[in-house]
Amino acid sequence: MANYVSSARSNYFMVKDPAAFEAFCKKWDARMIRGGDKDELFGLICGEEGGIPSSCYDAEKEDYVEASFMDELATHLADGWVAIVREIGFEKMRYLVGYTVAVNSRGESIEVSLHKICEDTKRLGKHLTACEY
Repeated sequence: MANYVSSARSNYFMVKDPAAFEAFCKKWDARMIRGGDKDELFGLICGEEGGIPSSCYDAEKEDYVEASFMDELATHLADGWVAIVREIGFEKMRYLVGYTVAVNSRGESIEVSLHKICEDTKRLGKHLTACEY
């Protein structure tokens, strides 16, 4: 049996409150990173071997709860800034995954998946198989 292994990281962006952003990163088990000319921008790495989180630990419930990482990330962005979080992963060579989500400070988002190429290329021919197994 194979395990899915993934990694995710973001671009660099301006945040409203660096201390609140650091708390957000800890909540989601992400590592905060800094960049820009004067390290004035922030970003994150979602675990060293984990993709974009879909749950976080709730101390009150003493359990993990489903939540929207990207929706919460949007609340930390300074006005006009966009965060891009990219996940790559694989399960042996059966599945290769690439997924990117961009979210702005208003909570509007765009998602792109490498798998979408299968849908988009159907116009090129009628015989197509997925890049898996």
